[in-house]
Amino acid sequence: MDALEIRGSFDDSWGGEHTITQTTWVTGGSSFAISQFDNDEQFIIAQNGEDNAYNPGLWSRFDWASVDGALWYCQTAYAAESEEAALATEAADATNPSDGGCGGFSWTQLTTTAE
Repeated sequence: MDALEIRGSFDDSWGGEHTITQTTWVTGGSSFAISQFDNDEQFIIAQNGEDNAYNPGLWSRFDWASVDGALWYCQTAYAAESEEAALATEAADATNPSDGGCGGFSWTQLTTTAE
């Protein structure tokens, strides 16, 4: 099995913290169990944690992009009814992530947490 390319601890542009492992994405009191990912297509499919405040047990798709050395992500789907529905969600537009392409909003920038 390939290693997920974006594993690590990150801060986001909104003051949030993210921990991404091979199997989970945890942020702001929410957890997402990663069921599959594709490093070439730059997406993650994950089931929302049962204890999440929003859309517990449903499915999410996270797209990521590296643009000019910066890492960005967009939670393209957050309440898909199934893993298949999350996978079928159209990828976000990474053309200019600081200005848009994520469901009418900008993407969120992630920076590696200082050790």
